[in-house]
Amino acid sequence: MYKMLIVEDERWEREGLVDFLDWGGMGISEIDTAVDGIDGFEKAMQGQPDIVITDIQMPGMNGIEMANRIKDRLPAVRIVVLTGYDDFNFARDALRFGAVDYVLKPVEEEEMLSTMARVIQSCDKERLKREEESQLQQRLLVGERAVLREMVADVLNGNGAPHGEAEQRLIFSEGLASDAYAIYAIRLPISIIRDAAVTEQWIGQAMERQILVLTLDTETAGVNALAVLLPLAIRELGSIRELADRLRSALLVRLGEETASSQLFIGIADEAAAWSELGAACQQAVSALQYGLFANAGGKLIGYREAETARTAFATERESFMRAGQEHVRAIRLHAAALEEAKAEEALRDLFGLFRSHRGAGHVYAGSLLDSVLNELALLDEQLAEHKAQRLQELLAIRPLSELHHDTMGMIRDVMERLRGKRSNKDDYIIGKVIALIEKSYGSTELNLTMASQEVFVSPNHLGMLFKKSTGRSLGEYLQEYRLNKAEELLRTTKQKVASIAERVGIPNTSYFGTLFKQAYGMTPSEYQELAQRR
Repeated sequence: MYKMLIVEDERWEREGLVDFLDWGGMGISEIDTAVDGIDGFEKAMQGQPDIVITDIQMPGMNGIEMANRIKDRLPAVRIVVLTGYDDFNFARDALRFGAVDYVLKPVEEEEMLSTMARVIQSCDKERLKREEESQLQQRLLVGERAVLREMVADVLNGNGAPHGEAEQRLIFSEGLASDAYAIYAIRLPISIIRDAAVTEQWIGQAMERQILVLTLDTETAGVNALAVLLPLAIRELGSIRELADRLRSALLVRLGEETASSQLFIGIADEAAAWSELGAACQQAVSALQYGLFANAGGKLIGYREAETARTAFATERESFMRAGQEHVRAIRLHAAALEEAKAEEALRDLFGLFRSHRGAGHVYAGSLLDSVLNELALLDEQLAEHKAQRLQELLAIRPLSELHHDTMGMIRDVMERLRGKRSNKDDYIIGKVIALIEKSYGSTELNLTMASQEVFVSPNHLGMLFKKSTGRSLGEYLQEYRLNKAEELLRTTKQKVASIAERVGIPNTSYFGTLFKQAYGMTPSEYQELAQRR
């Protein structure tokens, strides 16, 4: 959409031009007006219009003089001159200095439409040309930037400083030449770093200088980690933490306090006095970032020296840390095996509480204990054992301790869920086998809980518990009910003697059989048989 300025000293003509055509439909979104040439020049300088429509004869400064001055400063502006027959020579002069067209007064709608169509077409061509030039320039810059990134990546990986004349010229041309540098390793949400060029641009704007942003290796720095390289001015020497705080403030504004507290981590290296020191400085920044992630220091600044102090202090606590950790690992396995999810979760909380109270342990020693957790659980779960290497790699990735805790608990729950399903299926199998045994051997007087437990290789107590849980009745109650149902069927369909039927269903004591049958059916076996046979 384009901006247009109308310069006309006659108010009614000026206002009439504003409403003369459907300017919006022609692609003109903003219209300003000026009362004479002086006013028109000032408003053109302020508003930077794409099109100027101007009268010629005006007090103070005529339209031709104003147009000349505007063209000097805004060469791309399109100027349309409104002229009467008496001013035709002026109009010719206007075309010479670069006015696009002129329109005779009184202005006719058709002529104005035709003229403005040509003007808009000219504006479109100019805009397209500027965009193509900008894209070409951007491609050239991107090409140079890509070379610079590759070169700096080599430096950060410890492959030496750039010495060639072309390399030095590139560093200078990109605004990165300096006597000292600050380097920060930062972790941001993936949504922020999706476009590295944009991230580099807005961080550079926040720091008010040319910077370079590079993606860090995920194995050492974790996912979504970037290196930010800042050239330092002389007055900034010794102020790298203050600059880091400025970077942090800019990121807090962009992310918000809540997101930053869990997803923003900044590791600070010592100042690098030359390009040759950048490799070591980058390692320091990454080391500080690793410590910050393990310490769950979201939204805070972590210096390399702070991280090293914590690691040194941990050296004296390492043995007690590992002993305590192994106790928590054993507790996790025991509770997981017993399907005690709440207790397993508590044991894992204790393990991560140990991690939090020993920040100097870092991912290395914590990873060793998590490897033990994985090994213990793999003994319980075939699926985990099969994919153990992959799960270990996922668990040992450099990332915030809170994420590690969440994912480890998720893995434990998955193992317990599979165990629960496996045991549930096994229990169903056992109960099914016992019921089949009852249906086959209900006539045996030896059939009881002990005999059934021996058949399915579990203890009588365990079988009794499983059977009650599955059927809602004890095994003895179920067996008695099954025997009486079979007896009822025989009494109803055969003329066998009651004593014979009682023995056949496994209750050979006729008196006891009669008592049980009457309790279940409300009459003696003989009465039931007589009534059933009569029907």
